[in-house]
This record gives sequence, structure tokens and C-alpha cells, in this order.
Amino acid sequence: MYVHHQFFNDADDHAAALRGWDQRYDQIGSGTFRSAVKQIELDGVQVFHESANLRVVQRGQLPDNHMTFGIPLAGAGAFSFGGVRIDRGGFVMAQGGTPFEFHSPDEMALIGVVVDSDMLQGVADCAGVDLDDNLFRRTVLDIPNAACTRAGLQLATLIERVLAQPEAFDDVRAQHAVRNQVSEALVDLLAYHVPATSNRLTYACQVDIVRRIHDFVINHPDELIDIQSLCTQLRVSRRTVQNSFQAVVQTNPLAYVRSLRLAQVRRLLLDTRQADLSVSDAAAQWGFVHLGHFASAYKAQFGELPSHTARRSSRAIPAR
Repeated sequence: MYVHHQFFNDADDHAAALRGWDQRYDQIGSGTFRSAVKQIELDGVQVFHESANLRVVQRGQLPDNHMTFGIPLAGAGAFSFGGVRIDRGGFVMAQGGTPFEFHSPDEMALIGVVVDSDMLQGVADCAGVDLDDNLFRRTVLDIPNAACTRAGLQLATLIERVLAQPEAFDDVRAQHAVRNQVSEALVDLLAYHVPATSNRLTYACQVDIVRRIHDFVINHPDELIDIQSLCTQLRVSRRTVQNSFQAVVQTNPLAYVRSLRLAQVRRLLLDTRQADLSVSDAAAQWGFVHLGHFASAYKAQFGELPSHTARRSSRAIPAR
């Protein structure tokens, strides 16, 4: 994984710092230029947070064979892309390999995401949209401002977390989790454009979706689970999965998965002696790699810390 944070006092140096981009920045605002770029890059995705104190016009060509998303976070004026004004709640979505012109105001902050075709297909499938849809021929899309801001801040927080401890993300599982979080944020952006379906699933079909996900989780105890992988596994849209869980178990799919895995950990703890299985090993068997987060979730679920759960040596052995 490539992780980098750098400050600049020249617009061209700033532009050159973004890996894989053919572009130039021209300073339009008057004064001493100050800017920063924070970026992470791994297989299939680049995420960056750029900021600058003065108005800049950016011109060049978008990275080939990728889709680029741009989410404004702050600015003392309006942004525009390809001649289209970006208002609050607006974001950029543009095909790679095409020329672009982007105007950013004074005191701007922007999140950029560049994804390859495989990742884009997964995002589109999860959002329930078709890559051939007219949606992907537009360059500026509008959604509720709160949703757009939430996605941008989620990605900004992710970048900060990686920058704070880059060595923790050398692990393949950690990098997989990063890609999943980026995908989740993009799915949230696109899902607002999915039209409501008139072909509603029957309750029996919704129950079947919940059952199949339940079985998948039980049969893959330590596999990372996210909404996109669930959608891919069932070949259904994010909306279908969410609606099914809400209808059948009145909760969202990830909360269900977490509760299901916590229940398996508790069963392990109850049925084994402390000398034979530690809390951390039991948690790891069911995909909980951060012990502090696991302990908090366990206490919220069962009203006690996992270390306080009675082990087999201190309770009656159940009849088999």
C-alpha cells in the first residue's frame, strides 16, 4: 500500500504529487499558495484528500480505465467540473481517459477516489445500478447534502486512520477492509439514484435471503463480511438485502452478522475451559481482530464483558 502526506507552496508541485494523474494546476487566487495532499493507494483504488488556500483551475486527463469520484468537503465558493456547477450535495463521477477542467474555490477541501473497472462493477452491483445506465454518463450528480457529506467524512476519516498507523495496513486483511470501506462509501452515493422497484419480493423470498446470509456467515467464521460481499454472494442489490433484513429481523444486515458472530463466540466461551481457549482466540475464530472493539460489542450484546462469561470449568457441563 502506498501512503503519503505532503505540504506544498506551489500548485504544480501539488498536482504532480497525485500518483497516476496527467494534469496541471494553475493558481488563480492571489497570495502565497499553501496546500496539502494526503493519499493512500492499493490494488484497484486510490483515495486522496487535497486542500488548498487559494482558487485553482485544474486541467488534464483523468486516469485511464478508471472511474473518478470527487466529493467537495469545504470551499469559500462554488466548485465546477466540465462546465457544471457543483452545489451542496453534489459530487463528480467521471470516466477515465477523458480531458477535464475543474475549478476549485479558495479554502477548498476535496476527497477524490479513483477505482478500477472491477471495483466499479462491484460497487454498481451492490448499489443496484447498471453500468450502461445513463447515470454513468453524467459527470455531476446531486444527492441529499447530509448523505454526500457523510460519505466524504467517512473517507477522510479512513485516510487519517491509515496515515496515523500505516504499518497496521500492511496486512492483506486490513487492506481488504480498506477497499470495503471505500466501496461502502461509494455505494451510499450511488444508491440514492436507484429507483424504487415495483416488483417487491415476497416475505418468503426475504426470509430466504436472511437464511442464506446466516448460513454463509456460519460456514465462513473468520471471513471479512461487508454489505458488498453479501450482495455479491446472493447476486442481489444492496437495497434488496437491506429491505429483507428490515422486514424479517428488524435490523440491518451488518448488525445481524455481528450479533450472530458474537453469539458463536459466547457459545465457545461457555463450552470451553479458560485454560483451553483464551478470549482473544475465541474472538479471532469468528473474525474479531480488534479485541477492544470486540469487548465493547460483546458487553453491549450480552450485558457483560467476555472475561466475565462463565467458562465450562465453573458451571455445570451441559448434557450432550
